[in-house]
Amino acid sequence: MAVSAKGKRRLTFEGKLYYWYVAEDRDSADYLLHIVSEDKKLVLEYRVDQISDAFIHPKLRVVASPDMKPGIYAFFPPLPDETVTSTTVAAVLNWYSEQLG
Repeated sequence: MAVSAKGKRRLTFEGKLYYWYVAEDRDSADYLLHIVSEDKKLVLEYRVDQISDAFIHPKLRVVASPDMKPGIYAFFPPLPDETVTSTTVAAVLNWYSEQLG
């Protein structure tokens, strides 16, 4: 089943279509960047504005992936992520792609 595109932005990265959006986290006052592949096999979450925290390495959550174990991973290099753009999304997807080797 395909992803509902309503309220989401689209980005083509390495020939694949991804949908992304930013929404408030239900469990905290943080905002999360959600990235979902068209077939829903890849789902990533990135807490927005980690650059302003005292984190040495920002964190990224792999919710679902055909190639990586779900979990929280250190994300490097840190992103200027106060404002999320398609460049931010592409950087997260690039990190994911690099992890696969």
